[in-house]
Amino acid sequence: MSQLGTTASTQPGKMSKARWIYIGLPLLILFTVSMIDKSNINVLLANKPFLQDLGIKDGAIKGSLSSIFLITYAIGQFGWGFVVDRIGAFKSGLIGIFFWVVAMVMGGLAESVSALFWSRSILGLSEGVLYPIALTLTAKWFPSNEQAKAQALWFNGNSLGPVIGLPIIAMVAQSYGWRESYHALGAVSLLCLIMFWVMVRNSPSSHYAVSHTEKEFIENGAGSKKELANTGEVKAVLKNPIFWMLVAVYGCISIGFYGISTFLPSYLTEAKQIPFVQSAFINAAGYGLAIIVQMSSGFWSDKIMKRAVFVGGASALIIIFLLLAMFTSSPVGAQVLTILLISVLLMPAALTMTMLHKVASPQVMGRIGGIFGCISYVLAAIGPMVVGAGSQLSGSYTGGFLVLLGFIAVPLVLCLVLMRKGY
Repeated sequence: MSQLGTTASTQPGKMSKARWIYIGLPLLILFTVSMIDKSNINVLLANKPFLQDLGIKDGAIKGSLSSIFLITYAIGQFGWGFVVDRIGAFKSGLIGIFFWVVAMVMGGLAESVSALFWSRSILGLSEGVLYPIALTLTAKWFPSNEQAKAQALWFNGNSLGPVIGLPIIAMVAQSYGWRESYHALGAVSLLCLIMFWVMVRNSPSSHYAVSHTEKEFIENGAGSKKELANTGEVKAVLKNPIFWMLVAVYGCISIGFYGISTFLPSYLTEAKQIPFVQSAFINAAGYGLAIIVQMSSGFWSDKIMKRAVFVGGASALIIIFLLLAMFTSSPVGAQVLTILLISVLLMPAALTMTMLHKVASPQVMGRIGGIFGCISYVLAAIGPMVVGAGSQLSGSYTGGFLVLLGFIAVPLVLCLVLMRKGY
């Protein structure tokens, strides 16, 4: 497979911006499309024709469709972490993206819940490649004083995806049918495969658009951290208590995020009596605001180099906004609070992963990122199951959402410890 040349096409003395254009931008697009692909099911769970066609009647099945993705996503991240360190982010990305195209096509052809489970499982396994390749590319392409901004950029795809995708999926499903939403997303994912092949390379030294000056800046730039581990020291990272604190923070935040986001469209339509398409736009507005929140937090955390402050603060706001949204009697107030809630849901996850760069070097980031993601997303699968089972048992979403608050309180406490340790 052609690498389109390995020498820089720009003048040796000129600073190029290849790291942002050829790495940051494609990762942003990949995370945007992947988030649309995985959250497609969240919108369709509020679509009556979809539920009727596949015979979905209770909250437990709804929660399981989200949880099966998270479980296979966790398994995928673990396996891909080792693959990425072995064959590189470039080849790994091509393989993973190809199979998530296959998964979306399968979803559009599904005739039963079991077929949909297979589609969600393959999607989880294949999309599991994303975090190992993104963390590895960020470690190799950006100096430490740019890593929070870089990760905020591509992590914003998790917000941009719903902004673009949720309203479009809702309108396509309502106007043309739910199967067509799957087929359209499969086509978009195929375009992502082509984009990745053309633009991304494993390292600055193997990229056709990197100048000598940019290469030197990346390798020796201001704030470049001392290597903390090499390829033979994965065990040393796993013995570091900070690593496990970060796993707990990210896992509990993920429990809250997936528990809330899976059921928000259904919650708004059923509990707050908000029309189906309108609920999708409310969610999209929240993710739109989240883009601003994440980029601002990434910029300021790079300035003060204190990520845990922002993670802890966002955890507190999630608890406050969720409680107020559940118990307000005002429909308008519920919509505003939902937007504010969504705006802070993803920010702590991005900055928690930025802290991961302080405990693992680029040489082991694929494996460490895979292990980190695997454990975190196994925990994340608890979220939809808690809300789904809670709504089934109590007849409302309130009980399940209240349980989620206990998990979100854990990062708030752990961040106080991380702040004292300089994170």
